[in-house]
Amino acid sequence: MTLHSSKVELDDDAEVISDYFHAHGYTDGLPIIPPTEARILRMLAGTTRKPGESLGLMPPAVQHVTIEKIAINAVMAGCKPAYMPVLIAAVELMLVRDWALDSMQSTTNPLTPMLIINGPIRQRIGLNCGIGVMGPGWQANATIGRAIRLMMLNIGGATPGDVDKCTQGFVGKYGLCIGENEEESPWSSYAVREGFGADEDVITAIGVNSSTNIHDSSDRWEDLIMTLTASLISPGTANVADPMSTPVIALNPLHAQILAGAGYTPESLQEHIFQKCRLPPEGLSVRRSVLRRGEHGEALFFVDGMIPFANWARNIKIIVTGGITGGQSCYLSNGHFGYASSKRIGT
Repeated sequence: MTLHSSKVELDDDAEVISDYFHAHGYTDGLPIIPPTEARILRMLAGTTRKPGESLGLMPPAVQHVTIEKIAINAVMAGCKPAYMPVLIAAVELMLVRDWALDSMQSTTNPLTPMLIINGPIRQRIGLNCGIGVMGPGWQANATIGRAIRLMMLNIGGATPGDVDKCTQGFVGKYGLCIGENEEESPWSSYAVREGFGADEDVITAIGVNSSTNIHDSSDRWEDLIMTLTASLISPGTANVADPMSTPVIALNPLHAQILAGAGYTPESLQEHIFQKCRLPPEGLSVRRSVLRRGEHGEALFFVDGMIPFANWARNIKIIVTGGITGGQSCYLSNGHFGYASSKRIGT
């Protein structure tokens, strides 16, 4: 197998290699695994795709994302070859024009790709779906998310400060990849509800810009639904800026089971949030209120004179992930770019 990327000869010294990559802006600020030819070839063994195959052009640098380039960044991030199909599918989703990666790469909004994995591949690659799912300690979660960020930097050219104009940033920009906890969820998986088969490997990509914890340790569904609803009614957390938004409600399995026991389904929970989580028009600045009335063609609904959490109940994405102990769930906001999109993971 022949590689086509340019090569550089460096002393076999960790500090020399690290300094070179940092000096050229090839890292996310953390140390990397040197992408030697041997390591790249081992990474490419994780897919049946050809190294020279291009998945398209990654903005804003408009460079071809080849399978080989994905493998190089996967090596740098510390991935295993088995992760390659996930990375390829993620890139394919992100390069779809409507996903608006070009805007995400340069906006002041701290949006970052959140990857949600469903299906048997979660077990095959050792992806964490339980306790600490969005935290440290799991190679698959950490390195898959990191490889995506490195590609956005090294192929897409989104250098912080020069191209990436994110005002303050978001820790999720280092990488955010999780698995849904299908085994402890009382409902069918997110992927199944989106029309995929239960045995299919599926990836969903959503641009998110924060994670807000929702805490309620009560075992009464009445308490939980009240806390959930009240936590989402706020200009600081409700997605009032973008009428097309696809916000994520990430319930832990315990919360999901309590709600399911009271008769809630993901669909009825979506509808409950849509009906109950609303702001009065004066909850926004004058300019925001004017924009939402369609001054520039925005498709926003006022429902009974109130601003809904999302324009449509179906746009609220409900997943079940994390550990079953503790009363912690979270809300991840989406706005302007990277609306939820899913596809099957190939080989």
